[in-house]
Amino acid sequence: MSRPSHTLSHHPAPQRERVSRLELAFAVAGGPLAWFLQFNAGYALASWPCFPGDHRMQMPLDGYAWSWPTMVAVMIVGAIIALAALWVSWSTLLKTREERPGGHGHLMETGTGRTRFLALWGVIFSSGFAIASLVTGVAFIVLPRCAG
Repeated sequence: MSRPSHTLSHHPAPQRERVSRLELAFAVAGGPLAWFLQFNAGYALASWPCFPGDHRMQMPLDGYAWSWPTMVAVMIVGAIIALAALWVSWSTLLKTREERPGGHGHLMETGTGRTRFLALWGVIFSSGFAIASLVTGVAFIVLPRCAG
């Protein structure tokens, strides 16, 4: 496929200096990473006191009372990180909304506006994973740990 020659003279991210690479990386990956860490740590903290071996316990093991408050704290931190990534990606999207004239269809046709593209996907990922973090947190808090 050949591109029109007029699109090759433009940089694919004309407003890249408005946003740092670290901001874009956090905007895109902050929510998914926070949920991943929250899910794994929450699962370990919720299940180990009830399943130390091959048999399920009816009550958590003695000495593991700290695991439930720690699990709740991990859930809260994961949700806060995901919401912070959403805020960063939304502010990045607002900074770069005039990166290229036209709507998203025009953006796809010309191939320019990488910063805006990454900010838009940051909003999508971060909002989805912020909701997933909150739902996972509610599930770990509300559901009984060791019972049936």
